[in-house]
Amino acid sequence: MTTYGRNNFELNSSIAIRDIYRLFLVFSGDGRLFELAPTPDDPLRLMRDDHFADEIAHLLVGTAVANRIHLEHMSQLRADPAEPKHRLVSMQCGSLQTDILNSGKEFPLSFEQACNKIIHAVHIVPDCGNPAENPLSSEVKLRGHLGKTAWSAYLNIPQYVRASILNFRDRT
Repeated sequence: MTTYGRNNFELNSSIAIRDIYRLFLVFSGDGRLFELAPTPDDPLRLMRDDHFADEIAHLLVGTAVANRIHLEHMSQLRADPAEPKHRLVSMQCGSLQTDILNSGKEFPLSFEQACNKIIHAVHIVPDCGNPAENPLSSEVKLRGHLGKTAWSAYLNIPQYVRASILNFRDRT
């Protein structure tokens, strides 16, 4: 994997990809964990319940920051039509309500918007009802505000992981 940097540093993309992989494992393995530990008092479930929400938030914030830095570092190459293997990632990663108090209107959440919303979220909540009783669905709810306007987004984890992988890979 080629490294690209701007200013005075290069982002270690292999570390970012590893964190993206970990996010996918936490998401994809959660249902299996409930199969292996069906009762709430099982030590595996107790461990999961102690760390689950924090791990999801930690991995989302870390991968969003890495994605944004890489997007910035690659912006000149991706804007150059002579560099087709460095195309911009244009993938939808969920839905966004930009003003939840005054409008119920939803918009598609682009990959770049998803990174921004993760970074600026005040709440990152796995969408599974009571996380001690249900495995993670494919979405995480993000909430925050832009100025005085409250926003809400549903982030689709598999789509976010796909877009993140594409962000760090050169295309041929």
